[in-house]
Amino acid sequence: MPRDTFTDFSVHTAPTDDGGTEITIFGELDLATIGPVNEAVAGALEATGHVVIDLRACPFVDSRGIAVLARAAVSLRSQNRMLHIRGVQGRVKRILDIAGLTTSDLLTVELEPSPSEPPPLQDKP
Repeated sequence: MPRDTFTDFSVHTAPTDDGGTEITIFGELDLATIGPVNEAVAGALEATGHVVIDLRACPFVDSRGIAVLARAAVSLRSQNRMLHIRGVQGRVKRILDIAGLTTSDLLTVELEPSPSEPPPLQDKP
């Protein structure tokens, strides 16, 4: 029997320092889970400031998830706001690459280093 992604899924929202919204997604973003994400994004679009969507705990995004991200980015851009996607790695990075979102000027994508990659070198003062 397939795993029920909805029971393993949650969305948390919190205000950011600039008056925007941070949305953290835990679990797969797909047809079964898109409703709560749509609600969180709609609420963030009503707020002010930029929107951050944290995908560090999201192992998979399907085409409906990509559509939500793209629509949010376009809506925010029309309000002179920005969508920042944080913690992209593995399969999710590949999916966002294929969809063209990692190279889009509509949003910023912050990649999460994989465990096998060393951390980036820091300049010493």
